Amino acid sequence: MYRNSYLYVLPDHPMKRSESDFKYLSIKKMNRYFNFQVGDKIFLVYRKSKKNVPGIIGSCHVAGKPMRVRDINKDERHLCTNLSFWQLPVKWLQCGTRNIISEDLLYSLPTLNEYGRLRAFTEYTMIKTYNLGVILEERSKYWYIWRARRTEKEVEQYNELFTHEIREYYAMDHKKYHQLSEGINQCSHCGIYHDEYLPYTPPFFEFHETIKAINPKGYKKIDLKNFVALCPNCHKKAHEKFVEESFRNKNYGYYGFDTGGLFTGWNPDTFKDEID
Repeated sequence: MYRNSYLYVLPDHPMKRSESDFKYLSIKKMNRYFNFQVGDKIFLVYRKSKKNVPGIIGSCHVAGKPMRVRDINKDERHLCTNLSFWQLPVKWLQCGTRNIISEDLLYSLPTLNEYGRLRAFTEYTMIKTYNLGVILEERSKYWYIWRARRTEKEVEQYNELFTHEIREYYAMDHKKYHQLSEGINQCSHCGIYHDEYLPYTPPFFEFHETIKAINPKGYKKIDLKNFVALCPNCHKKAHEKFVEESFRNKNYGYYGFDTGGLFTGWNPDTFKDEID
């Protein structure tokens, strides 16, 4: 079962405080769609890094129901970063020295666009998201790119591939697959023949989106008209074309892995170069 997940814009880096002081998130405005449950995950956006572009740097979990400052013990009120706002009890902070995902790339994903344009504009802002945790887990499968010393071009190509795969994931459910596969019995690239897909049998053909995943002019809604049927082999080859830089540099090993991208324990000295 997937829990709710939220996106929150930090006013300051969490590591400016001791671990025992990180107990509340101050929220500027409560949304009627918020339905906080203990254990819900909150992804934390930080925009003031000296070295990194704005993005998600970590996460924490809901520890209780939101409250006003007047309802908090006087001995703990100094832990609230803004006394005028709602305060949400939190726990289990995890943080990385580098972004898990940049904010620009985050806002190009279907999870924040396809069923309504979701944005967190200012500090202390929180929005409810859908499947964001699942999406970020998908991103981690390319850990060898994000954590090694790779060229900017190669990282850019993998960002495009990742976004493309997420769009395809969002586009396909059983009903849509059956709708698209009806009458299809050949791969549109190699022409391999396969009997038409029938319900309750393993699907053979896969559907590949033909438009650019990251559009500089803004998010483009998913349209099933932009999908073509491919056999699994041709679909894999189509995805390999996104990352041609990796094939041009086959002899360039994945060395210099940076553990700074990994979540770590609470150590302010580790983060001092990242904090403004």
